Amino acid sequence: MTEVIAAGKPRSRLLRALYFGLGLICVGFAYLSWLPGIPTFDFVILAAFFFSRSSDRFHLWITSHPVFGRVIRGYRTDGLTVRAKIIASVAVIASLGFSVFVLLDNSVVRTLLGLVGLYALWFIWTRKTPAESPAIDARPTGP
Repeated sequence: MTEVIAAGKPRSRLLRALYFGLGLICVGFAYLSWLPGIPTFDFVILAAFFFSRSSDRFHLWITSHPVFGRVIRGYRTDGLTVRAKIIASVAVIASLGFSVFVLLDNSVVRTLLGLVGLYALWFIWTRKTPAESPAIDARPTGP
């Protein structure tokens, strides 16, 4: 008996289970986003990615969720607004900066975190930005 697997899904059941577990963890963190310092957007996008690699049912659930689905659809169709990019950049810089300068003494780990931060900033700023809304013509129409 051959197993049919959708494109993009790993053949390994273990790897699919790992992706599924990571998806559940990301959803859990997304629900905790009301706590300061825990972002919603990042975890929702990651959960959608992990579920797309592991479970069609959970991928459909998260993409059709009233709140999470709107975030995912907006990201997939429009990209990130400049405001979202600025907020994400400040969050990355603040969290990694705090870790690098307050929590860590190891210069190798500091360097690695700095590189991760640079990659995160590059990733954020290379995402598509939605086009500005068209200018509204203020001239009256009609006779």
